Amino acid sequence: MKTITTLCMLLLTIVLHAQTVTTVTEGAFLDGFGITSNGDVYCTNFNGNEVFKYEFSTGNVTTFATGFVNPNGIGVTNDDTLYICEKGGGTIHIYNTDGDVLDTVTGLNNPTGVKYSALDDTVLWVSYDQSSLNVIDPETLESEIVIQGAPLNGPSGIAFIGDQTYISNFNDRKIFRLEEDDTLTEIAQLPASAAQNNFLGFLTSKGGFLYATQFGEHRIYRIDPETGDVFLFAGSTQGNADGNLDTATFNLPNGILGDDTNDRIYISDFATANLRIIENASLSVNAFAKADTSIYLFSNPQSDTITIKGTLVKAETYTMWVYTSSGELVKTTNGIVESGVLQTTLNTSTWSKGVYLVKIQAGDTVVTKKVVK
Repeated sequence: MKTITTLCMLLLTIVLHAQTVTTVTEGAFLDGFGITSNGDVYCTNFNGNEVFKYEFSTGNVTTFATGFVNPNGIGVTNDDTLYICEKGGGTIHIYNTDGDVLDTVTGLNNPTGVKYSALDDTVLWVSYDQSSLNVIDPETLESEIVIQGAPLNGPSGIAFIGDQTYISNFNDRKIFRLEEDDTLTEIAQLPASAAQNNFLGFLTSKGGFLYATQFGEHRIYRIDPETGDVFLFAGSTQGNADGNLDTATFNLPNGILGDDTNDRIYISDFATANLRIIENASLSVNAFAKADTSIYLFSNPQSDTITIKGTLVKAETYTMWVYTSSGELVKTTNGIVESGVLQTTLNTSTWSKGVYLVKIQAGDTVVTKKVVK
């Protein structure tokens, strides 16, 4: 566990610009996503037998294909070929965007998640029951096991950042980096504060970060792949509320898809089978540089205080909230930004050891910073 021991620690700043959540009720969006080059989104109905298509340009929802037994993950290649997991049938079906079946890969053990790796032109898939990571050669359609058994524990999610591959476990919510020697390094684990269903649904990437759904908590978490730090991104109690990301609620969020091109994150709510769309989801490093904010946290470990000081040039007042990493509100304060400068002090003497998020809102600007005690 890291501690604040330096005199001055510049922590990560996230500026959110009108992030909102909307709901699409047509179709049945329960599980894994795939996206084609034109922004169209495909999602499986695990409790049914269909794959639904959300058309980006019109917002229309149509049935793309039917006849599956517990369809699950979806992967899309560079030429928009779709690989669709049929968990119940032990098959991965290969389609074009016209809905034609191109081929099938049969005899698989519970295929759960599937993604195309452009780096080496292969298709990776994970087996929940077999706890394995597997690879399919798109030319021969032969599948072979890459890793089987611990630390994999009911894997479901696959995501890529650059040339790096990440795998997530459904059962214990752990996220791993796939190394060059085909071993796995654990980088993070989602919290488990729900009374039940503490599962990690699926994994995605956007703007250089990983995002994952926590099924039973009704929350979405953002993970820094370099440090393994886990941040609460959205969600609180179980619900279906749209609107501002800070107050929107989710209902057993499961599938998740980051769309960098259109600055969106898609969520499938398992309880309602609704498609949830997070707009203006920019959280990339490039977005930080454009912000007119510069907030620093100064810590003296002997005094149990943190001084917060920085620039908020367009604001006159601010509200500050402190949350635990699981989203529990610890403190709320209001203050004045004098001459564009914010300065205040937090007393941390009563805080338990752990990760905290300090969120500051001034006008339309929201800055979130992490503190580790």
